[in-house]
Amino acid sequence: MIRMWVGKGEEIIKPCYFTGNEEPYEKYLIIFTDIAAKYAKQLLSDVELKEECTYVRQAFIGEYRGEEIYVLNPYFGSPASVFALEIAIARGGKEFLVVGEAGAIKEGVTIGDVILPAWALREEGTSYHYMPPEYIPKPSKRLFDALEKEVKHQIGRKRIKIFKGGIWTTDAPFRETEDKLRDYSSRGILGVEMEASALMSVASFRGVELAVALAVSDELYKEEWNPGFGSKKLKRTEKLLVKAALETLISF
Repeated sequence: MIRMWVGKGEEIIKPCYFTGNEEPYEKYLIIFTDIAAKYAKQLLSDVELKEECTYVRQAFIGEYRGEEIYVLNPYFGSPASVFALEIAIARGGKEFLVVGEAGAIKEGVTIGDVILPAWALREEGTSYHYMPPEYIPKPSKRLFDALEKEVKHQIGRKRIKIFKGGIWTTDAPFRETEDKLRDYSSRGILGVEMEASALMSVASFRGVELAVALAVSDELYKEEWNPGFGSKKLKRTEKLLVKAALETLISF
């Protein structure tokens, strides 16, 4: 059997081969839903839509309080989101905030709440090409602390709970089994999604700043799955996270 390992040689295909002749951009917001994309366009001025390409659903640039922000909306999953992140880094990206959704696996974390991942469990394959198996992905501490402060400011006295802890990143959304939920939630993991551990790993590997904020979209720990996609609670929280991310990017 051939064993997979992290290669140490020079990359054959480099991210810079896909950057084109665009000018460099340092600050990026990465989002995954139409809710976040539409709200980001509302908050930004002088929005310039970029051409569609194979690795993102859409991309656009705009100004937020005088700062240029590049917004990427990749397809779901670690390979697609890492492809987009790698090219953004090659284009000059230095600070990345990710706003996404997650399913709650810990009792008490409900639809419309916020999860701020402080570390991640890797059940995706992409990060293992960057970091060894024992590596535990974490966000950039400085950017995470700034994001947490701004999220708390945006949430204010609204009835939205903020949780900080572990996140489970999977490649198999239909293999979130009951035994795993019980085990992982007992270890301090709050939710499950499909990109965070890979994005954190690549950011660390490339030496850039990245942190993640997630709106809880569904609950997996009840007797039956409880989806909240499209709910008013989720939409409100996701919009607040987009605003918090933009405020954090311009002040960082």
